[in-house]
Amino acid sequence: MALVTSAVMQTDVGMVRPRNEDAAYADPQGRFAVVADGMGGHGAGDIASAMAVELLRAHLEGEADRLAAYARAPRPAGREAIAARLRAAVEGANHAVYDRSVREADKHQMGTTLEVLVMCGPEALIAHVGDSRSYLLREGALTQLTEDHSVAEAMRRAGTMDDATAAVSPMRSVLSNAIGVTPEVSVDLIAVALQPGDRLLMCSDGLHDYFTREEVGLHLTGRAPTVGLARLIEQARARGGHDNITGVVIEVRGRAAATAPIVVDVDDGAGAGEVDAADDDAITSPVAVPLPLSGVSDVSVANFVDRSLREQSHPHPLPPRRR
Repeated sequence: MALVTSAVMQTDVGMVRPRNEDAAYADPQGRFAVVADGMGGHGAGDIASAMAVELLRAHLEGEADRLAAYARAPRPAGREAIAARLRAAVEGANHAVYDRSVREADKHQMGTTLEVLVMCGPEALIAHVGDSRSYLLREGALTQLTEDHSVAEAMRRAGTMDDATAAVSPMRSVLSNAIGVTPEVSVDLIAVALQPGDRLLMCSDGLHDYFTREEVGLHLTGRAPTVGLARLIEQARARGGHDNITGVVIEVRGRAAATAPIVVDVDDGAGAGEVDAADDDAITSPVAVPLPLSGVSDVSVANFVDRSLREQSHPHPLPPRRR
């Protein structure tokens, strides 16, 4: 019997922001979900996130027959085709948001994170851009599946910043990769083999910034997904609610082919272990800049960010269309 999934989604403006710049969609049939956290562009972040969610929703609804066919008869070629088309759809959303930000002065430098999860036969396929996150809850243990595309995380991985410093660094609020900020975007693709009882959480940083992984796991264990998600949002508001708060929980039921948590990078097929997230409570209000990801000192990164932010105050030429 194939896996059966259902999804619940909740979003909240928080306690400080004047409007909600997060956007999300959970397919009623549990086939896919999308979360986006907008930013920049003189307050046009809500437009960027809404554009990205709508474009990916339309793409995935158009892929329904392909996904169903793959679920009936999984083949490596079919999986690779779905992954390639998902990457292209995310890249297309990037071009659409970027082009609009160039054409319309009041939307200059708007952008958004983007988290897309697709049920692909016996596994979940995740496309990730920015610092929204995806998690897997299995048997009470929560695993962070994605890595934040932030300056602090890039420096931590490069060894120029330790875990404790990265957890509180202001560079956590500067994104190294986002939808709509530059003509090209880097897309992380991750495949996760699933089994009955699993739960998947997708959320904006307005939710995950307020909790440790252990706390998130406790809230989502032993209660209905709607209740667990509502308690996370309520607690995030109680702890300050300085950002918009959005989450989607996908529950997995049925009989799965796989029995162990396997996280595989779709790009190269190499196995990956659990991704540890630094425990933190800092609040972020992200700004995205293009970032060289290795071989840079703290001072060099700071200078690069300052220069990039100054350059972002000037319009970019419209990029050539892809043929």
